[in-house]
Amino acid sequence: SLILASGSLAPLPSLCAELDLHGQDPSVPSSSQSPSTKNSSSPANRHPLSSSIDSPTVNTPKQTKLVGRLQTKPKPLEANHVIDLKKQLLAVSIGHFADGEPLTVTYNQYKHDYFFSKLGDSIASVVECIPRGGVLIFLPSYTFLNKCVSIWKAETVWSRLLNKKGKIIVEPTKSQEEFEIARNDFQDTIKATGSCILLAVFRGKMSEGISFNDDNARGVICVGMPYPNARDRGVLAKKAYNEEQRKLRKNTCLLPGMEWYSQQAYRAIAQALGRCIRHQADYGTVILMDSRHCDDGSPNEGICRAHKNLPKWMRHNIRTLSVPRKNGVGNNNRFIGRPTREGFIEGGYAGLGKVMKEFFAECPKVSQAVRDKWKLDLENANKRSSQTDDHVFNKATGGWTVAASAASTSASTPSKTEQPKTVVQAGC
Repeated sequence: SLILASGSLAPLPSLCAELDLHGQDPSVPSSSQSPSTKNSSSPANRHPLSSSIDSPTVNTPKQTKLVGRLQTKPKPLEANHVIDLKKQLLAVSIGHFADGEPLTVTYNQYKHDYFFSKLGDSIASVVECIPRGGVLIFLPSYTFLNKCVSIWKAETVWSRLLNKKGKIIVEPTKSQEEFEIARNDFQDTIKATGSCILLAVFRGKMSEGISFNDDNARGVICVGMPYPNARDRGVLAKKAYNEEQRKLRKNTCLLPGMEWYSQQAYRAIAQALGRCIRHQADYGTVILMDSRHCDDGSPNEGICRAHKNLPKWMRHNIRTLSVPRKNGVGNNNRFIGRPTREGFIEGGYAGLGKVMKEFFAECPKVSQAVRDKWKLDLENANKRSSQTDDHVFNKATGGWTVAASAASTSASTPSKTEQPKTVVQAGC
């Protein structure tokens, strides 16, 4: 058996299809299947997670054998997070600028300087709400990152960020040595001052494999949808391969090319979001800045369409920042929210500031309570390990029983409550 475990495997159905965990035995020609078998029983034509552990043998004249390599009873595990998500994580999707205009990051926006100015102003408004610790800001590409830096430095955005966090470090694009210098500089700044900003890109070295625990990352801001380069030869080949498999070989478990392309963005986002919470006592806020992350009211088993491909621990815990009302009239943007307003933060960026203030005031208490429990559990474990082990494991019953030697000793030795009586009688 092989156990495949990771923090960013979701969405699982597409992963199972990509690994061909349900496929026909290559030693048997596909032509040996009858048409009815191909349409109904072939695992290539049913959802990977709907199969049983032991794939059945199809009763055709040539006895086609199907190979099922994925355990589905119980289903593949998507675990919850180790933290109390309601108390230790504030996840917010923002789909508008500070002035109420829609915020959607597309390639067409790259040529408009005013877009980067408004984006920087919105990011600065969020950073100013995070009272302490480091803030990681992930951007779609190095081209986008470099343009943000050049425009923000020429305006007030850069100075606002510096006034709040003291220092800004930009992820380098060249050697491994430069990367390590930037990483160490960020961590040393956090230790010395308690605050710093890191500008990085999705799929970069900073977004994958680096642990920014505790004050190193009290906030993570993800800007846009990090789609792969649409003109990359590998991406084009993969999209074409999926379409060919679906149309010519009827392998409908594989995602359509464009849907596969879209899901790569969510995997990159999941990696970036994972930089924030690194252990059970950690806490922080994650911000998704793009209108495509916002709840549009679409039901999908209790999860809106925008969140269904995110990790399980985030799907039900993202709150959408509402669009501010103008002159008492609600904005007509599609993500303005449901009538119940569940899962929304009212009042725009000002309302977000109030929520963050309350959140960061309570989180240290929750974190300290977790650490206190760790300390108590460790003390109890040390006490148990220092005591003589009088129990043995019974393989037949699957339980622990008192050892025979310990039982006989206990029977022959007076208990502590009996010993004082014996001493008193001897004294008389």
